[in-house]
Amino acid sequence: GPAGGLEPIYDLAYTRHIREANGEIRSERVEDYAWRQFRQMHGAHAPLPPAFVRAAGIAPAAHLEMQAALQAHVDNSISKTINVPPDYPFEAFRALYQSAYAQGLKGCTTFRPNPVTGQVQVSGTADDNTQCCSLEREAD
Repeated sequence: GPAGGLEPIYDLAYTRHIREANGEIRSERVEDYAWRQFRQMHGAHAPLPPAFVRAAGIAPAAHLEMQAALQAHVDNSISKTINVPPDYPFEAFRALYQSAYAQGLKGCTTFRPNPVTGQVQVSGTADDNTQCCSLEREAD
């Protein structure tokens, strides 16, 4: 899907799992629009320019720095998700929130996939049983 505000793209291409209102799971392949346009213009094997940065390719502290650079100029809190790997250590996780507070951020959101919550978006073409909700339920 489209990135909003200061969010980097999740990945160039990924699978999104959607739980329909009737409980069924639907999977959709999503491709970044700019990446797809670049491939159409330059071919499937052309090296990507540095601007094609994935969320996972940005260190968690850099996500906070990006948010902090804007927060000082915005009255409201800024919604920014920091995706961390499943094995991210607790101390590092806690340090993110302490750093967010020290930098004056009004909010900090992290997402660490696990077997209970699953994962809405899955990089590449991986297929697993993680899921989330349909568009009507995303605010839940």
